[in-house]
Amino acid sequence: MEGGSILNFIPGPVTPSPRVMRALSQPMPYHRGEEFSSLYREIGELMRPLFGSEEDLVIVSGSSTAGIEAGISGFVRGRRALTLVDGKFGERLHLISSMYAREARRVESEWGTTPSQEELESSLSGVDFLLVVHNETSTGVEHDLDLIADLAKDRGVDLLVDVVSSVGGVEVRGDEWGAKALFGGVQKCVGAPPGLAPVMVREWDGYRGGPFYLDLLSYREALRRPLRQTPFTPALPLFSALRAALREVHDEGLENRFHRHERLAEILRRGLEEMGIELFARPRDLGRLSSTVTSFLVPGAEEVRQELARIGVMVAGGQGPLKGRILRAATMANIAERDVKILLSNLREILRSG
Repeated sequence: MEGGSILNFIPGPVTPSPRVMRALSQPMPYHRGEEFSSLYREIGELMRPLFGSEEDLVIVSGSSTAGIEAGISGFVRGRRALTLVDGKFGERLHLISSMYAREARRVESEWGTTPSQEELESSLSGVDFLLVVHNETSTGVEHDLDLIADLAKDRGVDLLVDVVSSVGGVEVRGDEWGAKALFGGVQKCVGAPPGLAPVMVREWDGYRGGPFYLDLLSYREALRRPLRQTPFTPALPLFSALRAALREVHDEGLENRFHRHERLAEILRRGLEEMGIELFARPRDLGRLSSTVTSFLVPGAEEVRQELARIGVMVAGGQGPLKGRILRAATMANIAERDVKILLSNLREILRSG
């Protein structure tokens, strides 16, 4: 790329804006003082609309998986859990739940598809919790949480949702879905550096506590003190960067941001199809094509990925059984239409010369 710059289409961590990166170098506040309390409060206020709820939102210093385990461990311990598995991150939810649940089941389908509505309905019998990844970045499928939440609600099953790669990029409706808890990420559509895990618990009833560092009850207690805190030393520079990223999100406006993510995904898909490139994801009635990451099939996928990387355009390869079969390009956070056109132009030249 011009000037040695890199275009990052990896589905997280994304490349933060200069404004966000500058925030990393700000002087660190005392984590038990008023300045950090104000910072933490503002982050909560800015982030709640992204989750579609005004309930408790805590921040765990750790990767998104830390927040996921903090929630799953406390809610499913000793209970029966069902996970929707049709990609790598559904597999991860199931693996975590199997460490804590009395019984950990799965309803699954081939990666890139979704189970049918009938398969999910029949699997919900005798289940306490349903675990779902809203947006499965390993395949490029966004699950229909409106439908899935209704199915769970009709059967009295509580819902836990991984919104790591959707929050800040597409609409998340925590209250409408009736989710017990939602587990977010900051390093994808929000556009912040990795290392913080926002967790929104809408209903604390039934939360039995987690591992010492990941016990969300201790985070709730610290959140509700007169000076808002975290129970352990937080990753202070990352909090400052997250606030800067959230301010950018709201400067753009949520509806504008959601529309931009969807529009860029459509431009990318249309450009791929014009080149005769087949999209990989084939969601059925429980999903749709993702607005934040697009998966596609190309001959010699890994060689094509490496050629793009040599000219400064970073895309992701396949994971698990899809390794070497597909490429994945994210249209998250700060990606613009001109960036998508550069990706398509370079991909066209590589395939033509190959």
